Amino acid sequence: MVSDSHYPSPASADGIVVLRRPVTGLTLHQRRPQGPLRHVVQSLWWAQGSAAGSGQGVELLHPDGGLGVVFNFGTPPGREVWPGAGPAWVDGPSLRTGGLAVTAGLALLGVRFLPGWGGALLGEPPERLAEAGLLPAGALRRPALAELHDRLREIDDGMARVALLERELLGWLRQSEAPSPLLGAALEWQRRRHGQGSVAELAEALSVSPRRLQRLFRGQLGLSPKQYARVLRVARGRTLIKRAEGPGALTEAAYAAGYCDQAHFVHDFTAVTGLTPGEYRRHVQQREGGVRPALMSASPSRS
Repeated sequence: MVSDSHYPSPASADGIVVLRRPVTGLTLHQRRPQGPLRHVVQSLWWAQGSAAGSGQGVELLHPDGGLGVVFNFGTPPGREVWPGAGPAWVDGPSLRTGGLAVTAGLALLGVRFLPGWGGALLGEPPERLAEAGLLPAGALRRPALAELHDRLREIDDGMARVALLERELLGWLRQSEAPSPLLGAALEWQRRRHGQGSVAELAEALSVSPRRLQRLFRGQLGLSPKQYARVLRVARGRTLIKRAEGPGALTEAAYAAGYCDQAHFVHDFTAVTGLTPGEYRRHVQQREGGVRPALMSASPSRS
């Protein structure tokens, strides 16, 4: 789950960070795994909703190039692109922000993989997962997901559920083939530049052809290099908007995010988030009750 959740508590002895959203009523627990899974998984998390929200109970879930597996133990979650997802599903690599309705009965558990890894552990082509968007577990060639949901449902404690999920993921990892090191180098090149730089420049930096890069990204990430770069640029734009102050701040954010003019920034930002930069800025301010939020680095939450 990747949301713009703030007000985090310090990490506990178990490495759990708790993010509370008074406006929506969401409480999100996140843990970054240790050991072999730290190179594979962004976070293991569980989320609960409450009736304490002010009626604006929608969390924005932004794309990050990765994919996740989600298990549902409460009322069916409402989301614009989640039409009755069932007890477990895969949230494939996406190019657009989704909205998760937070209700008192919300109870979810999930794992968010680092870009390039989810398809390998699930044994599914990432491009298929990207095209499918939200895919019920029953549609995958991995019946163990439904079995795992049943085992997780028998456990009441969130941390105990995470421990079981982590053990299961370690077993999957031992049977999986790692993504190409070339993909890792390409993703790191793009991340360091926040999505700035052309495919030709990336290909030259890695001494490969642009065509090979396209095949590599499609086959192991599910997105093209250009699509992933847009996701990174818009993510950078969101971070800059949260810091923005003053009448010219949005224009400054556009240039800092690598756009040559405001029009292109607005186009890309709206295409991904569904909001203009100005609308997103107002959304952040309203969500935080007029308080500018503290920033989190590389958070596995995404709103």
